[in-house]
Amino acid sequence: MTNAPEDELGTLQLILLRHAHAASDGRCIGWTDVPLSDTGRAQCTTLITTDGPLRQVLNAGSGDLHLASSDLRRARETAVAIGECVRVPIHESADLREMHFGAWEGRTWAALEVEDGEELATWMAHWQVAAPPGGETVAQLQQRVATVLRRLSLRPERRMLVVSHAGWIRVALCLLQNRPVREMFDITVPHAQPIVLSVARHLL
Repeated sequence: MTNAPEDELGTLQLILLRHAHAASDGRCIGWTDVPLSDTGRAQCTTLITTDGPLRQVLNAGSGDLHLASSDLRRARETAVAIGECVRVPIHESADLREMHFGAWEGRTWAALEVEDGEELATWMAHWQVAAPPGGETVAQLQQRVATVLRRLSLRPERRMLVVSHAGWIRVALCLLQNRPVREMFDITVPHAQPIVLSVARHLL
């Protein structure tokens, strides 16, 4: 987590939050709609306690809060816990979903190595431009991320809390920090740990 200075005119506080731990069981769950695990539900509780990491961030800022969430269950359940605590509505969007893995959705990575090893190896070697069978490219994910960031820049609130997924957040950080997307997997995005940025609206 990085500290963001107090908002100024034309600047917003952007809080990116990966959903709490999900019941994935070693599976590829881009758009697969799985719930939080027991660990994830406990993380939600810790997140919003008086001394929890998100509560500390929210208490340190000022201004109205906009709460946006992926419409997938693991993100929505995380956002609901937050929304009930801070008493703000949740704005769900499919544009905040993780990358779509097409035919690989819901299958274990171990099974993919055995059953689709050649296609998986090709994608891993060329992941910046290739797509899983029937899925998205990173460029398509990047377009979704950019669309959401532009949309947020037009809102009147000074604080934006976005509950999304690891891939989405990595791409967002690359765009916001002027990093090449090829570096996205160098960025660590833990579950249920807020990443706080101060962003000039006109740069979104």
